[in-house]
Amino acid sequence: MNTQLIADAVRNSRTQDEATLWDRIFAFWFRRLVYTQIWEDPEADLAALQLPLGSTIVTISSGGCNALSYLMAQPAQVYAVDLNEAHLSLLKLKLAGIRTLSTYAEFWQFFGEASSATNARVYRERLRPLLDPEARAYWDKRNVIGRPRHVYFTNGFYRHGMLGRFIGLAHVAAKLAGIDLAVLLTGSVDAPARIEALDRLHRLFHSRLARLLTRTPALLFSLGIPPQQRALLGGGAPLNEVLLERLLRLINGYPNDTNYFAWQALHRGYKGPGDRCLPPYLKRSQFARMRDDAGLIIPVHANLRQFLEGLPAREVDAVVLLDSQDWMAPDEIRALWDAIDRAGSDQVRVIFRTAGVESPLEGQELAPLRDIWLRDDERSAVGFELDRAGIYGGFHCYVRR
Repeated sequence: MNTQLIADAVRNSRTQDEATLWDRIFAFWFRRLVYTQIWEDPEADLAALQLPLGSTIVTISSGGCNALSYLMAQPAQVYAVDLNEAHLSLLKLKLAGIRTLSTYAEFWQFFGEASSATNARVYRERLRPLLDPEARAYWDKRNVIGRPRHVYFTNGFYRHGMLGRFIGLAHVAAKLAGIDLAVLLTGSVDAPARIEALDRLHRLFHSRLARLLTRTPALLFSLGIPPQQRALLGGGAPLNEVLLERLLRLINGYPNDTNYFAWQALHRGYKGPGDRCLPPYLKRSQFARMRDDAGLIIPVHANLRQFLEGLPAREVDAVVLLDSQDWMAPDEIRALWDAIDRAGSDQVRVIFRTAGVESPLEGQELAPLRDIWLRDDERSAVGFELDRAGIYGGFHCYVRR
């Protein structure tokens, strides 16, 4: 894995002297599998983008859930670009599963349930032969007790990864605080037991321990939040208050019987097979499309800006930046948008999220970009309202002027 690419991104264009110890620790941390599931809602993305058929999409890959789900828009191709080879290896494994697992039941058992003992044999006999050397090496790698990574899929895949383990620790804390997570997930809104669980949750986040922990940058590393994004997330408010507000929006903002993000947060797994409460690529109704169009997904290990600079001019119709600009200094953001300007079609749409409320393009340092790019307030509002993950402060959609 090219860890220098990640380290360069995390340092946020600062000199070696300016880079903090926390930056270096996070760069080391982020080499790992952080997200077993991406935490941006792909259906919100597609509603904001409103793409015509046959579009070319460039997205940061992360775990690959959204790159696959964008196939619902019937694109010409989807470039899934990432610096983290662990995340790209997960996408490549999903693509191998889509190509070789002939039924939805088989695909669900491996990637949806992701906890069957038979998945080890499925990996060895059916998925592994389709992987490239890098992805194969990643999933074959053994830990200190000799267990290969692909056995994550035999004992609850969504309990693994840095975020999955962090959520597991949070569950332990909730149990010690007497918080019934099951009733938060499945109880009716006005049920006394759920009201009591919410009250206990408030008390936990306002405890002295919670205030102490949220002052430590390392706490958020397992959420994939680097030091510079942590400052944006707080926005001057106590971080325990901000995290509580985002968590409440996640578990209360939408019905939990259709919000798979709430299930991942409170259950570390999906509700079940079918067409409800699942990311699109895991839905039964989308399985045939996934099989037919999986070849349109192109995994790319690269810096996103450099990849865009290497594409033909005016080729791209949509760019999905996730929350990457929260990591960037203004000069990096300018260079990125220059690359988008060159590679983007006349009707290109760009969407991204921010830890805070404001878009970096609306600040004074990046004012010249607004001569070219216009924030579409209507589409941005649609994306924010539909994003069931509820963990970001802002959703932004930009178009050419």
